Amino acid sequence: MSVAPLDRLMTRGQIDWPEEVAYATCDPQVTHSPLFPVEEAAIANAVEKRRREFTAGRSAAHTVQEKLGFPPTAIPMGEDRAPIWPAGMVGSLSHTADACIAVGALSHRVQALGVDVESLAPLESRLRPYIANHRELACMDSPPGLAALQIFSMKEAAYKAQYLLSQTFCDFDTLEVVPEGLRFRHSVPPFARGTILPIRQWAGFGLCLSLCLLKRPA
Repeated sequence: MSVAPLDRLMTRGQIDWPEEVAYATCDPQVTHSPLFPVEEAAIANAVEKRRREFTAGRSAAHTVQEKLGFPPTAIPMGEDRAPIWPAGMVGSLSHTADACIAVGALSHRVQALGVDVESLAPLESRLRPYIANHRELACMDSPPGLAALQIFSMKEAAYKAQYLLSQTFCDFDTLEVVPEGLRFRHSVPPFARGTILPIRQWAGFGLCLSLCLLKRPA
């Protein structure tokens, strides 16, 4: 396996990829440029697999910085393990064992971003109740196992996006699937109960990719 399936999916997805969002992909199985010292310190005691994934993710993020007109700078890991993006941009990272993706946007245009990529394989039946209820699964045009995987990916992307604004960790039942996207079942300030988080999702080449984009109000 390699990053190639993700690149093919992204190329196909360009038809409706939001123009505000820059992205870059990276292969965790190959050697990348050295990290900045503060990034290296974050994985000083990490196992090799984690080191590869972290390094590939930061390499992709540095490429996104350049695409947005920023010089590549360190992206430290906060105490909550979330990446700390430089002033003027927002972003998100995700990876599988074979591919990493970073997305970013200018903060005067976009409030928050969340991205998630998963291998497109059905979730085990014992895990599905923790991810979605029967009504949510019925909203998806897929068999239950794949529907649960797609909802898992949607919620992961949405939770990353909302966390940038709420600084609140949420359970999988905080958001519910509705035709418009994902809806808050209860308030999570600054999000009121009933607020909809829009989700875009693409599936193919053995992958499921989800993006939550929260634009700034006009």
